[in-house]
Amino acid sequence: MDGRNQGREGPSWPSASPPGAGPAAERGWGERGWGNGPPPGEPVWPAPAQPPGQQPEPQPGPQPGYQPSGRPPPWQVPQPTGGAGPETLGPNTRCYLHPDRLAGAVCRSCGNPICSDCMVEAPVGWHCTRCVKRSSRKSPVVRYRPGTGGLPRMRQAPVTLTIIAVCVVLYLASTSDPTLLDQAAEWGVGIQQGQWWRLFTAIFFHVDILHITLDMVALLVIGRLVEPVLGPWRYLALFLVSGLGGSVAAYLLSPPIQPEVGASGAIFGLFGAYFVLARRAATDTTGILVLIAINLAFSFSVAGIAWQAHIGGLVTGVVVSAGLGLGRRRRHQVEIVADVAVVAFACLALGLLMTLPPGVANLNL
Repeated sequence: MDGRNQGREGPSWPSASPPGAGPAAERGWGERGWGNGPPPGEPVWPAPAQPPGQQPEPQPGPQPGYQPSGRPPPWQVPQPTGGAGPETLGPNTRCYLHPDRLAGAVCRSCGNPICSDCMVEAPVGWHCTRCVKRSSRKSPVVRYRPGTGGLPRMRQAPVTLTIIAVCVVLYLASTSDPTLLDQAAEWGVGIQQGQWWRLFTAIFFHVDILHITLDMVALLVIGRLVEPVLGPWRYLALFLVSGLGGSVAAYLLSPPIQPEVGASGAIFGLFGAYFVLARRAATDTTGILVLIAINLAFSFSVAGIAWQAHIGGLVTGVVVSAGLGLGRRRRHQVEIVADVAVVAFACLALGLLMTLPPGVANLNL
């Protein structure tokens, strides 16, 4: 064996060639390159001579399971799906986003080398930050689903926190100026005279500290569960339409001269929406059903509670949330148009009910 040629041409195997095979056979497996022939322990013998007119038998191809020195054979090297990055990493391969840093992995999406600051863990391998941002714009990830366990973070429910802040500020303002409560309460006679804003303003006002505490705690619990699923704009539309449904029910089913305030109708709408979302996710709905039953029992058993608004908000929330997302399997624009149509249809139906006189079906117990 010549030690001067070993590093350039690979190891030689004297015993791997038959007598008289020539110098090319003595060099054997190493010169043909990694993986292009059988491993060193298997000698290469010349094929026997074929009779005239007979085609030689096809030789077996490379063995896919053989990987010398831990390197995959050329036919198993994964090809990048895009970009111009290298297929493998070398000792001096640089990150394509940070040329001054060494790369530690290859992005599974674009095939470019990335450093540790650009690595985003994926189900298989790593993705670069640029591919992750591009994918998030195409298909945003829902970070919470009913029944997945745990609670979303408070920063995922900005609309809920904003509504709570507005209700607290208006409550403090109404304690210093009681006339605000009279001007904002749901009052059938005033609404019939054209004061339609009472249908919405009554949602954000409360009578006393116990009233606002119970409503805001319930809103915080159920709102942080529903808002991350629907998104801020759908969630806000659901809250307002459910509150409107509660006000319309109180307008029709309560005495015309009885003023009512509170966000409980909209909160019951969120209860109904969570039930619909849980059913859509094929998860257990026993907990939310028990919660709704307890609150309804409390509404009917305690005097001074507008149970009519609770029923109206619950029914409206179930109907609207069942319609939201019907176009989610189509294009994004179609989904938006479908959701807007659902909200508009609910508002139109409630507006038609407002053509009836107040207290037309007085069910006050």
